[in-house]
Amino acid sequence: MSAPAQTRGHTDEERTLHRTARGGLGLSGWLRLPVARLRARRGSVPERPWIVPASIGWLRRRMRRDWRVLELGAGRSTPWFARRCATVLSFEDNGFWVEQARDRLDQLGIENAELRQLPVERFAEEIARLEDESFDLVVVDFLESQQADRVQAVRVARAKVRARGYLLLDDSDRPAYEPAYELLAGWRERRFTGVKDGWPTACETSIFRRPA
Repeated sequence: MSAPAQTRGHTDEERTLHRTARGGLGLSGWLRLPVARLRARRGSVPERPWIVPASIGWLRRRMRRDWRVLELGAGRSTPWFARRCATVLSFEDNGFWVEQARDRLDQLGIENAELRQLPVERFAEEIARLEDESFDLVVVDFLESQQADRVQAVRVARAKVRARGYLLLDDSDRPAYEPAYELLAGWRERRFTGVKDGWPTACETSIFRRPA
């Protein structure tokens, strides 16, 4: 997935290694901190989503082979999802990540992932064209612009999640993402706190489950 947002005041200046923008690191984050530090020093980044590690394990245990995934922000996460579900549809603005993801999919012989490169300002428009309640998981984790942010994506994408399906919002502790919680009122939230692979600050990844 793409690098952290640096627009619309979504910087990570309020974060530290031991504290997210919302609060403390939490037990799970502290337990995984030594490994995160070691990987950061070595420059070793596993081929997996660039989200809080505890949330990756949670997803790994729940994902099913018949799931359909909509991914807003492609990269190392794209083959990871594709190997665990039926189909992946990814939108990505950054040409580097599109090329990286496509090359890796080709190397692995993965054919169930579709990557669409388009300006981030068009994400909401393209999401709106998709069939409602057609995805088991929607992942919102892309580099924003002044005209398009993750809250706007959540506003449109929530209708695309099937009943009892999931929506993942990365960096959910950022104050600018508070409106997303209002948009997802009534959805059950599972919040994960920790340090991402190779990134020296604590953050959150939240996974929301749509009611039946």
